[in-house]
Amino acid sequence: MRNQLFYLLTNFEGMHKAAIRTFEFAKDKKSIVDSVSEMSLFEILIDSLCKEGSAREASEYLLRRKETDLGWVPSIRVYNIMLNGWFRARKLKHAEKLWEEMKNENVRPSVVTYGTLVEGYCRMRRVEKALEMVGEMTKEGIKPNAIVYNPIIDALAEAGRFKEALGMMERFHVLQIGPTLSTYNSLVKGFCKAGDIEGASKILKKMISRGFLPIPTTYNYFFRYFSRCGKVDEGMNLYTKMIESGHNPDRLTYHLVLKMLCEEEKLELAVQVSKEMRHKGYDMDLATSTMLTHLLCKMHKLEEAFAEFEDMIRRGIIPQYLTFQKLNVELKKQGMTEMARKLCHLMSSVPHSDKLPNTYGEVRDDAHARRKSIIQKAKAVSDLLKDPKELDKFRSSSEDAVSSANCSIEDIEKKVGIR
Repeated sequence: MRNQLFYLLTNFEGMHKAAIRTFEFAKDKKSIVDSVSEMSLFEILIDSLCKEGSAREASEYLLRRKETDLGWVPSIRVYNIMLNGWFRARKLKHAEKLWEEMKNENVRPSVVTYGTLVEGYCRMRRVEKALEMVGEMTKEGIKPNAIVYNPIIDALAEAGRFKEALGMMERFHVLQIGPTLSTYNSLVKGFCKAGDIEGASKILKKMISRGFLPIPTTYNYFFRYFSRCGKVDEGMNLYTKMIESGHNPDRLTYHLVLKMLCEEEKLELAVQVSKEMRHKGYDMDLATSTMLTHLLCKMHKLEEAFAEFEDMIRRGIIPQYLTFQKLNVELKKQGMTEMARKLCHLMSSVPHSDKLPNTYGEVRDDAHARRKSIIQKAKAVSDLLKDPKELDKFRSSSEDAVSSANCSIEDIEKKVGIR
């Protein structure tokens, strides 16, 4: 029966009233649950409500329970769950109000409580407040651990405050538990995001020297940077070293590498990596398949592009109409009418929209035109500011224009009878 209750309370999917009624029924049946089980089920209920995005309903039920049963005292775990629920809902004021209530009620916080507060503040980019919490818990005689240090190091690295992040890591290193794999990954992520690959590489070497083996996530931060900056040689060098070292890329690794290769039009490498990806049991998603198909079209590898398009449909992925149109046009240009007919049949076999967005070329042209227009306007303003006489003329003409506009408005108002 207890297992059934647990299942009901954790799988209500938005039906918070039904979950609360289920708990109310169970707690009144002492033959089903004892006091310990009741508290455990209450914690499960509050946790499920918060995870479903119903922190307000969880808070209201907690308050109602305290008011109706004056002898009942929530566990510290209930408070921790509620704090996390408010932070997850990005309700900072509610989380801080609950924290003040806990202090007023003399609820003794645990290391998990402080970890929840620290992580919540870091998630909301309030790292200074998170650091205050570390100082407060130290005064309370509670030693910080990984759940306290990791979010702060991550937030500092994310903000580019690497000196402070490294200092915090060294403080963490002094403790018995020391930095975790997550700690090092946070620093690698921060350095890569800031474009400091040398700094990220130093962290990678340090983590290996301290007995931590990199995981695909660690390498993916590097691949994100290489893909963003179009650094194909560096990216493929790391990809090769990663495999030679016995580290298997994950799905995201392959997607990032393929994205980089397709954007830089490295067709042979892109095809090679796509084959390796499939050999490892990973299928390409819509984005990577689309990029590869477009690249094959551009390089006039139309049979291969058709095969990729066909494979997308076989895997249950509906190609973009733009991809179909590009391939169809190229096939007809090359006189490959039979393959074009098969392509049309494939596209008609799946539900799709016939709306055609701007092609990549047009988008690039529009963006280029906008940039050119902005640069020209900026240059004109710069030239104007350099010449005081021209600036006076501009002011004078602007004042005349404003005056003329005002006169026009007055005329219109008179005509419609406002004045």
